[in-house]
Amino acid sequence: MSAPAEEIPYLDYAVRWRSGQAFPGRHAARASGQGGDFSAYRPFWQLPDARRIDVRRSIIDPFDDVVVRQTENRSSLTLMVAADLSRSMHAAEGSQKSGAVAMLAEAAARSAHRAGDAFGFVGFDEALSDDLYLPPSRARGAAADLVSRLRARRPNGGSANGIADLAQAMPPRRCLLVLVSDFLLPMALLEQSLLALARHDVAPVVLHDARERGIPAYGLLRVRDAETGRTRLLAMRPALRRRWQAARAEWRARLDALFLRHCRPAFHAESGLDIARLGEYLRAC
Repeated sequence: MSAPAEEIPYLDYAVRWRSGQAFPGRHAARASGQGGDFSAYRPFWQLPDARRIDVRRSIIDPFDDVVVRQTENRSSLTLMVAADLSRSMHAAEGSQKSGAVAMLAEAAARSAHRAGDAFGFVGFDEALSDDLYLPPSRARGAAADLVSRLRARRPNGGSANGIADLAQAMPPRRCLLVLVSDFLLPMALLEQSLLALARHDVAPVVLHDARERGIPAYGLLRVRDAETGRTRLLAMRPALRRRWQAARAEWRARLDALFLRHCRPAFHAESGLDIARLGEYLRAC
């Protein structure tokens, strides 16, 4: 069941690049205009538009130049969410990963509509998902059916190899892409995919299962392979626990380094996805 709209937080986001879209919005545009925010003073010969002449500034100009006011237009952009829907996103009973994807999609769609931006969604597991794809749209409520299907769906794809084709589903113009996954996939595949997405502003969101940090030092532990679903019984002991913790720390360090080379630094959701904290990350990075 979907939460009431008033309980879904807004995902406040920002970008540091200029949008080239023609639709008006709240983001800095590439082109200057007449009705935007003041940017700078320019000599008339650099910006020959008599409508922008600032008489007072021209009178006091030390070089006796005719001075015009340069303003910046505000434009909209496209916010995309791409989500891993493979089996590892629901590997254990009670996992919150797949529920976090639906919550993020709903929050992002509402926020994009409020900002006048287009919103789109791409799901993938072994391949791109046809039934969980929403092309960028500014229509109010366009994502409602998508969110319902996300909440009802249970991940079943054995891998997230579809991430390699993600660039094909992106809009031609640069967009803000929130890429959400647990990223339990080969590093080479992830790097190849990020290289293909280089024209876009990629913000990776890494979903963790809080129970993964609570592995006991002693006792029998039943573990499940995230992709195949096969289970195995382990006799946990301190040495094995230390090896597991070291391997996980190494994986996280490699993942963070990979993101720093190709896109924004990763946002790690350790104990559930906090939309407010994610918004702070998107505005700060």
